[in-house]
Amino acid sequence: MNPGDRPPSLHRRAAAFGLAAALTSTFGQSIFIGLFGAQIQAELGLSPSSWGALYGLATGISGMTMFWLGALADRVAAARAITLALLILATGAATMAVAQAPWMLALAFFCLRLGGQGLCSHIAIVTAARHARLRGRNIAIAAFGFILGEATMPLLITALLGWTDWRWVWAGAGMVVLLGALPLLRQLAAPLPLATPRAATGTEAAATTMRRRDLLRHPAFLAALPVALVFPFVVTSVFLHQGSISALRAWSPQQVAIAYLCFAGSQAVTTWLAGRLVDHSGAVQMFRFYLLPLAAGVLIGAFAPPHLAVWGLYIGLGMGSGCQSVMSGALWAELFGIERLGLVRGVFTALMVLATAASPPLLGLALQNQIPLTLMAGIVAIYAVVMPQIAVRWLRKAPPAQMANG
Repeated sequence: MNPGDRPPSLHRRAAAFGLAAALTSTFGQSIFIGLFGAQIQAELGLSPSSWGALYGLATGISGMTMFWLGALADRVAAARAITLALLILATGAATMAVAQAPWMLALAFFCLRLGGQGLCSHIAIVTAARHARLRGRNIAIAAFGFILGEATMPLLITALLGWTDWRWVWAGAGMVVLLGALPLLRQLAAPLPLATPRAATGTEAAATTMRRRDLLRHPAFLAALPVALVFPFVVTSVFLHQGSISALRAWSPQQVAIAYLCFAGSQAVTTWLAGRLVDHSGAVQMFRFYLLPLAAGVLIGAFAPPHLAVWGLYIGLGMGSGCQSVMSGALWAELFGIERLGLVRGVFTALMVLATAASPPLLGLALQNQIPLTLMAGIVAIYAVVMPQIAVRWLRKAPPAQMANG
């Protein structure tokens, strides 16, 4: 059945499922984990570089796992797929609550990143994009779940950490996932149909593997990657090392907490606009410009006076995040179709997780070696302005329909 032929109630349910799943993924996102960085490092005796290295290692392994698990969104009903994601996420929260050694912290990071940032986010966007008449708007609705988490969690966690120990906060997060999110999301996902029949033969499984390999050689995919991976690479390292950056720029915890509200507000407006722009002009056209807010944000954050820099950085990151949330689903559906969207976006998500695994150790080393923020911001800004123009030229020359039909 064509997505446009399905009842409107099914489209709305898919969007609601995407929103709730995206909100739940917050427990495995860098913005949430980074809020506990100072306390965990102090209690376990970790340096910023060790903290970043453990996080990067665990995130990298979870990314490699997503390379294979992403295609589950094409073969397994959404209710079963989200159950697996939330069980992994809850395991990560429980492990974090009892972590006493670096290896336990690494295991917690792995489960949190795989269950939350990896699977939960992936299933949210794929489901919203697949069951939609207006794909951009449906993805935008789902992406508001990320925004709700980013807007509410910093203030909530800051308040909780002033009242109780960080371990109890993680234990509570695990209970919320198991007792709240799991039954709600299973109920929302129950009537959503599979996109493609389950693979039944070894030949079909081999074909799926070949398609994955073909994707990694496809000109459109290779042209898009150097741009599509930039925002998660940068924002993950900024959030995880927000304490060190705040110290360098003399930002108070209160300023940063309020700046998160600016981040969420700018992200909400931009997500709404990006969804409509995608439906009006297409994702490839928008791809040319969507990193400009990131470029402006990092430049303001590095060069402006401290009291202005904090707002400029977080507003720019928020606008970039809104564009990224819509683009991460709409671009791949536009280039490769929806039948194998889980596989395509799963491979991209795996590469994205690997990029977010590499960025915290790199920024940690840069900060430890006192590389100026102004130099790093300048490099990011130049890349964000120039590279999308080159990528779009290649996208327009590439044969994107080959993957959708092959």
